Amino acid sequence: MNITVIGGTGHIGTYLVPSLVRDGHKVTVVSRGKQKPYSEDEAWSSVKFVTCDREKAEADGVFGQLIAKQKPEGVIDHRLFTKQQARQLLDSLDGQHLVVTGSIWSWGRTSVVPMTEDVPKEPLTDYDAGKAALEDFLLREQTQVTASMVHPSHISGPGWAAVNPAGNFDVEVYRSLKRDGSATLPLDGMALLQHVHAADVAEVHKLALLNSEVSAGEAFNAVAEQSITLRAYAALLARHFGHEPQMNFLPWSDFVTEVGERNAIMTHDHITRSPHFSMAKAQRILGFTPRYSEEKTVLSAVDALVDL
Repeated sequence: MNITVIGGTGHIGTYLVPSLVRDGHKVTVVSRGKQKPYSEDEAWSSVKFVTCDREKAEADGVFGQLIAKQKPEGVIDHRLFTKQQARQLLDSLDGQHLVVTGSIWSWGRTSVVPMTEDVPKEPLTDYDAGKAALEDFLLREQTQVTASMVHPSHISGPGWAAVNPAGNFDVEVYRSLKRDGSATLPLDGMALLQHVHAADVAEVHKLALLNSEVSAGEAFNAVAEQSITLRAYAALLARHFGHEPQMNFLPWSDFVTEVGERNAIMTHDHITRSPHFSMAKAQRILGFTPRYSEEKTVLSAVDALVDL
């Protein structure tokens, strides 16, 4: 199959594109050309690269035409955020199956456990609302192509810092745990995080594309099968580094003072949602079970951080 991947050199594409190549597909990656994949793979030598500033191309009304020129039989778009973008893309396609990356963020807060794809969405931010509206448009409104949507959680893996046990991206949290097992956590540390390895997210995208007869019109969560509390995550890393955990639990106002407003905003965004999503639908329809557990996912990301 001739497959075009839009935004194919990031977290997901690092695993998705080589996997498609090894399966015998002809792959074209359309991107800004400013980012290299997070890991090397000889399969990249077989990939056609097309450099494009999507924002400018969309403003000029030519982005969809650029994708059509690649003559794709299937399209995976990791960088689609609005209905306006989608309309321009779809106007240049002629019946291909389209797989789009969404986000569990589109549901807003966790309302039931586990969260399945049919739970009503209550977006919290403009980003959430945009992804929710995009799903409605692609799966339930437009008729130009068949489409699927994949909703990852906290995408993690070697090459970048995962969401840490304080619910933000401050690498100092990891350094403190490595140094002496200590961590400062908000409230009682019982909020949940749900990471997912980028390789598992990639596989859900691939299966949704290659099994369009059952994936068309469907959305799929892409998460680890378990969530983890902030305090359990901190304890996991402390012991991984050879220490007994030393946790300092702070009231919210004190936590904000301790970590700074920027980190606190990110923490609040994560603990407010406290996600635990289900993988049952992807297992039932696509036959997919995540290879990476929550623990294996975060440890693979932490062990690859070279500046700790």
